[in-house]
Amino acid sequence: MDEIDEDMKDENAPKLLHQEVDDDLPGQGQNYCLHCARYFISMAALKGHFRTKGHKRRLKNLELEPHTQADAERAAGRGSFIQPKRRKIETQPIDDGTFDPKTEDVDMKNPEPVVLT
Repeated sequence: MDEIDEDMKDENAPKLLHQEVDDDLPGQGQNYCLHCARYFISMAALKGHFRTKGHKRRLKNLELEPHTQADAERAAGRGSFIQPKRRKIETQPIDDGTFDPKTEDVDMKNPEPVVLT
């Protein structure tokens, strides 16, 4: 979970969502779920994954901030405990194929998250 939280940071997410074509990965590495750290063979499979119970559970697990060394020291009695904060985690936007990292801002041009039904 800590590695996924690191991958979700603004400087790392675009690199993972817009990878070079790699024939060794499913779907040539083009269909990646950032929250689950999984590759899918097609965009349809990725969209289907967004509706699964496993993906929704992962989003819920990622809502709590990861523990730090300071949290561990507080739990051991060296300070007062602070409840971890909850974050709002939404499913990643879908890349429609028009994104060009060389000419556009690193944010994807689809600001609306995928609505899970």
